[in-house]
Amino acid sequence: MAHELAHRILSDLSTAFQRHPNIDEVGFICCPTCQHNRSPVVVENNKLGIETWCLELIFPYAHDKVLRARGRDDSGRKIKVSRSARSLLEATRAVLLVQADCLTAWNIRKELVEAEDLKCTQDLKFAALVLTKHPKSSETFAHRRWLLKQIIQKTTSTSLLPSPIAQASHTNGLIARDQASSGATAEQPLNTQHGTKAGGTKLPCDEKLLETELTVCQSSAERYPSNYYAWTHRAWVVENVARCHYKILMKELCDNRHWISRHISDHSGLQYRQFLLTQLATHFRLEDALQDEFLPVLTAEFELLTDLITAFPGHEALWYHRRYVFQQWESVLSMFKCPKSDNSASSKNHTHLQHQHCCEVPVELYTHSASSFSRDRDDSKLHAAVVQGNKKAKVDSTYTEHHTIQTELEFCRNIMATSQDGWQVRLAGSYQHWLQQRILGQDNKLL
Repeated sequence: MAHELAHRILSDLSTAFQRHPNIDEVGFICCPTCQHNRSPVVVENNKLGIETWCLELIFPYAHDKVLRARGRDDSGRKIKVSRSARSLLEATRAVLLVQADCLTAWNIRKELVEAEDLKCTQDLKFAALVLTKHPKSSETFAHRRWLLKQIIQKTTSTSLLPSPIAQASHTNGLIARDQASSGATAEQPLNTQHGTKAGGTKLPCDEKLLETELTVCQSSAERYPSNYYAWTHRAWVVENVARCHYKILMKELCDNRHWISRHISDHSGLQYRQFLLTQLATHFRLEDALQDEFLPVLTAEFELLTDLITAFPGHEALWYHRRYVFQQWESVLSMFKCPKSDNSASSKNHTHLQHQHCCEVPVELYTHSASSFSRDRDDSKLHAAVVQGNKKAKVDSTYTEHHTIQTELEFCRNIMATSQDGWQVRLAGSYQHWLQQRILGQDNKLL
């Protein structure tokens, strides 16, 4: 009886997807027992709902079909799936909607893609649907990366390669761990022309595909706070699909500013921002434009952090991000051996960093929030600056003195003297101690 009921529910689920091919969200309807003589599968406005009482029936039934499709030869090795493609699609779909981290089900779908029984775009759409219910599913994101590789391999007739600057970048461990877990192999560098402004405005990938993938990452990050897997996948997409194109890096930095302002405690989101800044630093280093173009970006980042730390006291993620930005700042200055006037800087209050007195950077650099990557859009100065490389910024003699260890120490002292939030004072003290340790380290190097 239970077997027949599970089979009927599975058929209802398959029928729902046939009648409503544009289903874009799935959820479970809290219903412990069957209260009505009707199907537990409901679709309203392209939203799929499944009553919870049937999950204990449909999942074991579909999971058993998935496992039975996996035969083994005499030596115990797995062999290709042995059931019809339609039956396997229905079974794996039911399993993954309930348990998104079932690796066996995803692997069967990979085999169906390789056998051309399932299109990559269709499976990407289904994986996006799974993420609406399971936004932190690592196996779902890993499967999306595999599908993206298949798509790009077909369109370029070459294997998916990482950008050259990605190999020299520090990604805070976000990408290496996921590549290892998904079985990614070592890949060769890509030509650098797509990664720089000199390489032209043409993106090295399909814009619609890229925008869709970034939208999926954004949605998953919104559904689950500090979603490590979503931000890891987003960084992977920027590195391997967009090839760290300058235009994409700048637009991502702009759009991410608004997101961070609404999720100030999200460590993963801030680590993604650090990844973008690191990639931009590598770009500007290749073009010998660190001092002229990257320092203004870091100054704007200091201003953003100063505003957020002041407006939202007591958030540890912001203070740790400030450490990263200051390290980048010192790294650039040490590369050019810029002078630092600690004595004059320490006598002034630099709590609010005066960006406008030292360089000229368009305001749109951190306020642009267009949702399209289209090259035809000309309603934004940022878009023109990024695509055509017209953004210019000059650093005067006082520009390098705005951020030193002494001015940062002064910032900490101001916070500790004026803040009424105990945790904010403690975080400022921790940052102050970190800066003092850097002073000791510099003194030891001089000795």
